[in-house]
Amino acid sequence: MEKKNIKSNEEIEKRVIVSSTGDLQEYEEHISAMGSAKITGGKTNKSIRISGSGTINGDLVCSGLTSSGSLKGSGNLTVQGDISSSGSFNIAGFLTGNESADFSGSAQIGNLTKIQGSLIASGSFKAGHFVRGEQGIKFSGSSEINGNLSSEKDININGSTHIEGNVVGENVKFGSQDKIKKQHYRVHGSIHAKNSIDIVRTHVDGDIKGKDVILGRGTEILGNAYYVDNIEVDKKAKLANDPIQIEVDEL
Repeated sequence: MEKKNIKSNEEIEKRVIVSSTGDLQEYEEHISAMGSAKITGGKTNKSIRISGSGTINGDLVCSGLTSSGSLKGSGNLTVQGDISSSGSFNIAGFLTGNESADFSGSAQIGNLTKIQGSLIASGSFKAGHFVRGEQGIKFSGSSEINGNLSSEKDININGSTHIEGNVVGENVKFGSQDKIKKQHYRVHGSIHAKNSIDIVRTHVDGDIKGKDVILGRGTEILGNAYYVDNIEVDKKAKLANDPIQIEVDEL
């Protein structure tokens, strides 16, 4: 067993090699590739910038990642810095980021997503497991999460979404009370906020729990609606049970 572990560590520490059919430049702090680029698995202390199409073969650890075309990875991706993608982004395994992540195109993560900064997606975002953005989550496109969605800060969703697990954040907002759109939000688990919950057109299979709760038009709660201070229920919202007031220490 020890020999296998040593061999595995050596493979992870191997130097990353980037090749490209277009312009390829390597600087002190980053590697820049244009055209069609191939990236071997391994570890580099530099950030990687792809303009065109990029393929990552195996697990990759880098200090930052920027992609303005399409990027596809067959393994896990660990970025010790910011992640930015304005095109197609597809990672088969885990995605881990020490800073923030911003996706303005389509993004698909096969397994768990954990971002220590903020997570922003303005296009389509699909994840095959839990998603966590420590410093806030903002989705303005369509999203599909096959697990829990959580943050220590605010969660703000304005595009249609489907979440298989629970939603946990400081303040949780789905849609806008001022401007009702056709997007529909579905949560198969529960919604739990340390402060406020403000949702419209949202179907929740489980419970909701927050200090201040606003349930807007088209919202349906199949579980219980718990609140500490205030609750507002639109006349076109449906609750399976009467709201229950709780103490703040029960949140």
